[in-house]
Amino acid sequence: MARLWSLLLLALCGCVSQSVMLIHPQSGATAKCGASGSGVMSGAAAGLVEDCRKKYESQGYVEVENLTREQRADLERRGLMPKPEPPTFRMGY
Repeated sequence: MARLWSLLLLALCGCVSQSVMLIHPQSGATAKCGASGSGVMSGAAAGLVEDCRKKYESQGYVEVENLTREQRADLERRGLMPKPEPPTFRMGY
């Protein structure tokens, strides 16, 4: 029983923060899908990011990490490759 309560407490206290950067290989337009949530809402945050990503991918956007070498080289040549974002640290107590 104590194990069940521990798992329930962890589920309610857990948090998640997700984001993904997308770029349109032809135009260079960028989009960022991100969400964060804690406890029960952490699953909803992941779902929101996934829905956003799918919406943009249906319009031709690609995750920056998934660009082909040719797409990356073309965007860099045209000066349209987004600069990497610095890591963010969030501490909450």
